[in-house]
Amino acid sequence: MALTHFPALVLFALLVSVVFGLLSKDTPRDRVIYGAKVFGAFVGVALALGWLMYFLP
Repeated sequence: MALTHFPALVLFALLVSVVFGLLSKDTPRDRVIYGAKVFGAFVGVALALGWLMYFLP
């Protein structure tokens, strides 16, 4: 099974957001909230940039 771009993006965002959450916050609740925000930011920005680059030649 080949991993396409979007599942690779989601996997990368998930792994990075887990590490960022574990390293940057003190309480488990803060870690989960921060990790979810980082995950959403990674995926949201990547989708927005991909959509904008669609119109470039």
